[in-house]
Amino acid sequence: MPSKKNVITGVVTVAAAITGWFGWQYFQPDKPKPEMTSSEPVVAEPAVDSMSVTLPPQKLEVVGVSLSEVTTNVLRPVSQVPGRLQYDDRRHVEIRSASAGIIMDVKVRPGESVQAGDVLVELNSPEVGNARADVLQRQAELRLATENRDWQKSTCEGLQKLSGAIRKRVSVEDIRVQFRDTILGKSRDQLLTAYSDLLLAESLVASAEQNAKSGVIPGRTVEERVNNRDNAEAALMAALEEQTFTALQGCRQAEAQAEDADRRHRVSLQTVRTLLGKSLAEPGAPNVVEKADADADLQPELLSVVRLRAPFAGTIERRQFAATERVDAGDAILTLADTTTLWVAADLREREWNALTLKPGDELQVFTSGSGQASRKAHVYFVGREVDPATNAVPLVAVIDNSDGRLRPGMFVRVAVPVADAHESLAIPESSLLEHDQKSFVFTPDGESTFRRVDITPGIHTAGMVEVLSGLSQGEKVVAHGGFYLKSELLLQGESE
Repeated sequence: MPSKKNVITGVVTVAAAITGWFGWQYFQPDKPKPEMTSSEPVVAEPAVDSMSVTLPPQKLEVVGVSLSEVTTNVLRPVSQVPGRLQYDDRRHVEIRSASAGIIMDVKVRPGESVQAGDVLVELNSPEVGNARADVLQRQAELRLATENRDWQKSTCEGLQKLSGAIRKRVSVEDIRVQFRDTILGKSRDQLLTAYSDLLLAESLVASAEQNAKSGVIPGRTVEERVNNRDNAEAALMAALEEQTFTALQGCRQAEAQAEDADRRHRVSLQTVRTLLGKSLAEPGAPNVVEKADADADLQPELLSVVRLRAPFAGTIERRQFAATERVDAGDAILTLADTTTLWVAADLREREWNALTLKPGDELQVFTSGSGQASRKAHVYFVGREVDPATNAVPLVAVIDNSDGRLRPGMFVRVAVPVADAHESLAIPESSLLEHDQKSFVFTPDGESTFRRVDITPGIHTAGMVEVLSGLSQGEKVVAHGGFYLKSELLLQGESE
């Protein structure tokens, strides 16, 4: 009969063998696992949609999701070409000295803002001083010539009136009273004397004829007095003609002298303005003489002083000379620029030659390289007519507003130029478009806090919009802001699965 110890050992051995067999059977990769029975029921977990994401109301409020509608827009394909910001040539000048001299004072420094008409530089120029002295001389000559012309003109007018009074046989006393304040020059005494002699001769003839009828004087005396009267009348007419001719000649000569003096005065003023580097056709000037007189400092102590003024409001960009330095005619002393507007210069090559149809005033989008700066509008100033043989490109220049002063000449920009005709198409904001694994998609609302991913086929990008070729219909809502957060949640949700 076996012992108790042997029985226990056998039972343990059998149990171990059974346990080992079941373990070996369970971990065999190619054999079905033994079914495990349990008295508790198994509850299945809910299925998760890998194409949608749901946010709690609190998180949805924090994210700030906003929606936009799929609309039909007129889109025009564009190409972004590199460009540079430049000074506007219309508002960028070098302040140059038009004559040689020595700089007395430079009143501005680089970076300083100035207003139109502000004095920028003062220099001493003997050449300008001599030219201004000539202006003073010509002014004096013009003044004398003008006075002489006016006097000669008054003499002619007075002589014509006197001739009319004489021909009407006005008495000498009445003529003396009537023409007391009239300018007659030397003609007054000569003509009045001749007129008095004529009147006396006429009275003697009348008296002689009366006495001859009564036989008091012989007829010969009457003839002599008639002859004297005729001679006096002839002398008066000759004096009138001679004095009238002389007066007219004097008037014409005085007029010519006055005109010549005026021309020489104007030439001297033009010489000064040329030495000062000023245009004779500046807009708004009342006339050349008044403008030049206002610009030229004709005081004796200032004849050689030249003041260079700002032609427009702007900023001093550069200074090349300092006080006490000598400058020659044409030397650039300062550079002045108005940077409230700048030029955008770009090159149009073969792939952008469709943009050659742009006209002055057409609107373009310009993207700056500065971080956080949105695109800016620019307007075409001109498109070149000639292809540069070195670059095989056509120059494009547009005008961009820089009132805020954030742009600087020399900055790199990208210019969006149209390269095809505009067409109508469905479009969504660029902020709605997302990408993952080389697929483009958007989020559309699916309930109050659930958003579903919808794959789309995008087209061209232009003016902040994206063309939708497939995947969406007009009027559908898409997430415009907050889509990146939804994308992150969707990706995290996929990893948790």
